[in-house]
Amino acid sequence: MADESASPNEETVSREELLNLQEQLQNARAERDRQAFEKSEIVSRANGFARERDDLRDRLAAMTVERDRLAADINVQTDRAVSAERRAEETARRLAESESEAARLNKALAESPSNDPAQALLAFLGEKGRSSLALIRGQIPPESPLLGYFDKTVDATSLIGGQAVRLSGQAYVWAKPRLIEFFQRLGSSAGQDADKK
Repeated sequence: MADESASPNEETVSREELLNLQEQLQNARAERDRQAFEKSEIVSRANGFARERDDLRDRLAAMTVERDRLAADINVQTDRAVSAERRAEETARRLAESESEAARLNKALAESPSNDPAQALLAFLGEKGRSSLALIRGQIPPESPLLGYFDKTVDATSLIGGQAVRLSGQAYVWAKPRLIEFFQRLGSSAGQDADKK
């Protein structure tokens, strides 16, 4: 009997051990399932991070290409601006040289004597007239009341003379083509009269 009493106790212990082992097995399975789930979550996250990393790499590469393109554009625009600035400076320098040369030529032209005999005669007469007037004015005493009248008379005469010269020049310009035409008609009618005889 001692054998019988010992066997139920062993059986009971075994059953408890079995239950305990089953519980440990369930716990191990649950832990395994939990770890498998966490592992799949980690793998899923890692895949998401990898996709995000690849996307960021692609965006970085696109931004790098765009940055390089913009840098090249900036270099081209800078080169163009520098070139345009150099051309503008060269144009300004040439313009200044041209203006200086034009001013020099205008001054030389103004200072050079005229080739027109009428102009040369007028310049000579004007110079002689001014020197004669200065000589006469120098003969009048500075405190004399006649000096004011003399100056006014000279100014009025100069104004009238200038107007007369200007009007004479305009009359000459107006009359010249008409006189040429008149003499041409007169010559052609004299030629026709000679042909008739």
